[in-house]
Amino acid sequence: MLGKDYNDEKLLTVGEAAAFLGVSAKTLRRWDETGRLISIRHPITRYRLYKKSQLVDFLKALTFENKIAEKEPRRSRMEITDSDISTFVETKINLKKDKVKEYRDQVEGLIKDFDDYLSKHEDFSLKKLLHFGSCAKGTAISTTSDLDVAVYLTPDKEGEQIGNILSSIRDCLSEAMTKYGMTDDQFTVGKHCVCVTFKGSKLEVDVVPVIPLKDDSKNEWGWLMDKHGTERLKTSIPLHLKFIRKRKETFNKYAVFVRLIKWWKSIQEVPLKSFLIELIWAHLVDTEEIPDSYCDGLPLFFKYVLRTKLKEAIIFSDNYSPSKVTHNSSDIVRIYDPVNPENNAGKTITSSEYSTILQKSQEAMNILMMATCAPSKAKAIEQWQRVLGASFNPYNF
Repeated sequence: MLGKDYNDEKLLTVGEAAAFLGVSAKTLRRWDETGRLISIRHPITRYRLYKKSQLVDFLKALTFENKIAEKEPRRSRMEITDSDISTFVETKINLKKDKVKEYRDQVEGLIKDFDDYLSKHEDFSLKKLLHFGSCAKGTAISTTSDLDVAVYLTPDKEGEQIGNILSSIRDCLSEAMTKYGMTDDQFTVGKHCVCVTFKGSKLEVDVVPVIPLKDDSKNEWGWLMDKHGTERLKTSIPLHLKFIRKRKETFNKYAVFVRLIKWWKSIQEVPLKSFLIELIWAHLVDTEEIPDSYCDGLPLFFKYVLRTKLKEAIIFSDNYSPSKVTHNSSDIVRIYDPVNPENNAGKTITSSEYSTILQKSQEAMNILMMATCAPSKAKAIEQWQRVLGASFNPYNF
């Protein structure tokens, strides 16, 4: 017996877990390798360990799975309906149109005033400003309170330090907005952007500098700093927006499924970047037949994560040949930026975050399996709430 708790959770060894589930240790290891039941590793010995609470859920799911194989009725499949989930998306997850308009109006006003100010001050060179981020892509959720604006400077800024550029942008923004009573504390220099905070709406606008490529004549190619402020990334905002638009046109529920998983990530505190969620769903749109049903389609995300353990590289050929990608063996997850083959968007995922992503995905998959066999709608709702949070309640929509 291990006899100790690790991270405040009762853990079982392979032998103990196998006995608990009534299977062989070999079966348990096979499930781990195929992603069906994810273990964690002891931080020192690296032996496989299993959370007892995880095994309890898995055993229930396994029991329900066996019942389905015996052709027992899947009653709650008819209990939680696509209409229930659709209504939840509309009432709880989607960023409301009036809020989007309010945010956009504030950003448009900021852009106009900033542009007017810069046109009268020749010491700072500006080319154009573009919206980007989840609001521009149509994948923002109701908890979103920030928008992104790219400030395209002129190519002569390429050799300048990012800190100097951000300080200059901050000073210009502060001066441009003083006429509205905005104060210096509403303009904060970050590692890769200047954050502007509107006190009334609580909206935060990240103003991100982009240095255009000198020889670029289309698609607004340029260099920006990553969110850690340590690396320059080549990007094209128009091509990013085009990439997402193509998936939305291919599968009309693409953005909704993205928002559902972003909501799950937020509720369950899953360390998975929103951009990676968009790319995983884009990959599924490209490679799999996604059911139109929310009840059937949503688990596809978790099944993919568990089946591949995110070890399969995700590469898109919209804007470059896959042969241009160079893999770094130290990267745990390899999901490549669809406009830049040199940018692995998943490279910052740590081993701890990776383990959490797999565990949370497994928990969600087990819970949704149990929900399909719940004896009543109330019980099915309880299971779905364990994935989407307590606000999922079709009785109160």
